[in-house]
Amino acid sequence: MLRRPPLLPLSLLLFHGAAPAQQAPDAPMQQVEIKGPGAGEVRRNDSVGRIVVGREELARYGDTTLSDALKRQPGISISGSEIRMRGLGAGYTQILIDGDPAPSGFAVDTLSPDLVERIEILRSASADTSAQAVAGTINIVLRKASGRATGGSARSLKLTAGQAQRRSSPAATLQWSARSGITGYSLAATASQTRRHDDPVIDERIADAGGTTLRRFDGRDDSRLTKLSLAPRMERKAADGDTLAISGLFDLSRSRSSSRQLETTLLGQPTASPDATGRAAYDTWLAKSDLSWSRRLGDGRLSLKAGLEANRRPGDYLFRGIDAGGDPWFERAVTSSANERRASTSGKYVTPLGDGHDIALGWDAALTRRGETRLQQDRAPSQAPYYILDQDYTANVRRLALFAQDEWQLRPGLQAYLGLRWEGLDTRTEGRDFAARAVRASVFSPIGQLVWKLPGRPRDQLRLALARTYKAPQPGALVPRRYTVNNDNGPANPDFEGNPTLRPELAWGLDAALESYFARDAMASISVYARRIRDVVLQRLYQDGASWVTTPSNNGGASVQGIEADLRLPLPAPAPRWPGLELRANLGRNWSHVDALPGPDNRLAAQAPFTLNLGADARFAGDAHKLAAGINLHVVGTNTARVAPSLVTVSGMVRELEAYAAWSAVGAQWRLTLPDLLRRSARDSQLYQDAVLFEQRVTSTRRRAALRLQVEMPI
Repeated sequence: MLRRPPLLPLSLLLFHGAAPAQQAPDAPMQQVEIKGPGAGEVRRNDSVGRIVVGREELARYGDTTLSDALKRQPGISISGSEIRMRGLGAGYTQILIDGDPAPSGFAVDTLSPDLVERIEILRSASADTSAQAVAGTINIVLRKASGRATGGSARSLKLTAGQAQRRSSPAATLQWSARSGITGYSLAATASQTRRHDDPVIDERIADAGGTTLRRFDGRDDSRLTKLSLAPRMERKAADGDTLAISGLFDLSRSRSSSRQLETTLLGQPTASPDATGRAAYDTWLAKSDLSWSRRLGDGRLSLKAGLEANRRPGDYLFRGIDAGGDPWFERAVTSSANERRASTSGKYVTPLGDGHDIALGWDAALTRRGETRLQQDRAPSQAPYYILDQDYTANVRRLALFAQDEWQLRPGLQAYLGLRWEGLDTRTEGRDFAARAVRASVFSPIGQLVWKLPGRPRDQLRLALARTYKAPQPGALVPRRYTVNNDNGPANPDFEGNPTLRPELAWGLDAALESYFARDAMASISVYARRIRDVVLQRLYQDGASWVTTPSNNGGASVQGIEADLRLPLPAPAPRWPGLELRANLGRNWSHVDALPGPDNRLAAQAPFTLNLGADARFAGDAHKLAAGINLHVVGTNTARVAPSLVTVSGMVRELEAYAAWSAVGAQWRLTLPDLLRRSARDSQLYQDAVLFEQRVTSTRRRAALRLQVEMPI
């Protein structure tokens, strides 16, 4: 029988982490499961307290995107496809792929969960990874070569059929692994097509000295994303402990979308284009390759890594506007491309200094070159362009980091982590229509963490962490070129222009957690955090002639605080043929204050005020069909944030209830998922108000019924 946790009541809310070992899909595959330390045990004994989301958790709900798989974890919310920790995105949350920073502009949902071995979540920084982690770090670890130690291979095929937003979305994943002697090989390949149809409705109200205007925009958006991803890997492990590995990631995607927006003017004057259509086509490819080598040197180990990466995204966009009389009057054609190349190298030497005392020294360097072009042509239909904007820019980013870290078992039950990282950035941006700009910055990041197992209570421990982190400007935000809206420009719908003088944001952060591992596979914790940020980047909204424009700029400081509670409670089956249960819950509450913005709601980076997950999973261990089922409620609170002195954005509350059932039949593993049982409409708004102007835009998008069916089988 489970005993009550000695320090934390069971009403605390949960972290659920899965064991890193992959669950065998069914008996015919004849896989041997090797039990290693579970995710809870890894988290308990790790000096930096990383949360590990393993293969079983990634596959449990049959998620087709990483953002869906991560949203159930404590303190994580999703905005579009952007993953946020502590409610903070926009560069505050660091995303790594196999320990390396993700490419600029990388969308995490371009990676299928089937390509991922595990995901590591770190609330505080560590010296051997980049300190660009004000809110925390999410490290995506791709699948590795496996296979039986005696040789042989394993293959499996997963097929997915789904429907959401009135469109179907098929997918297929092939997994292959083999071992021959000391060499292991693996290949994960996915192909998918995601189709989507949305009917957004925008209600607009404007009041100024000229009177009141009321408009409604009824939209119709259709999109299709076709993807092919490959993740090959080869690994050689010699008898003397040397390891050589070559891994790659190749991702191709084609995006096609069309939209139409019809305006109904209820009061006042219509916009210039009450009937507007748009078409977009983008093709994206990403190629990433890493070579790593590890060798034992005496009592220590030296690890070296080198990587090359390239990605490109050409695209075409066409907008057509029809005036109130029904006559086509305007066309805007945009041809653009973005490409990025990166070379990186890193090294780390770890050696013991005595019992329970390890020290590590290393470096991390990268050279990134990013270029963008954009040709915009405005014309009347069938006429020569009367306005041409031809822009290009190149940004070169050089990064060098040196670090040292010391993990020390000070005495039984007391573990310390000390790290120091120096990181320098040299960014040079130049383009055809603006002067070259250079920004140089360097950051010393001291990091200290402490784990104390409470005397007489070995299952209970206290964590403390202090770290200095930073957030570097994104290359696209440094380019002083303007992205113009096609219709209805205003303070709630402005143009955007980059700022080449942006400086990094610097932050000091404190984290503390009380954890209780009160029974096997059970865990409860409560944690608090605080951040103080300097040179925070805010949006400056202004008028340039008749157009409204927003641009980022450094402006003072901000404070961020929060509390998180996690609970994982497994309950054994009370009787034969009854299921065993696992109850999971987590709650995060976040606050922030931006010094330079007036209240109320002067929240940093549109921070989500709270996140909540309540879940339960049932497993019939003795059932011949290996039946499992689960349900999860995901809630993100309404976010009202003042992003400029007179501009407020509101993101409506998110409530998503999802359920799944999994079973074995006819030699395969089946999984049925209902991802959105509540089908609550998404609702967002922007409100601008000053002494002479009031403008409000409210966007509502209806959610439709969705389901997903997967089958996985050996081949």
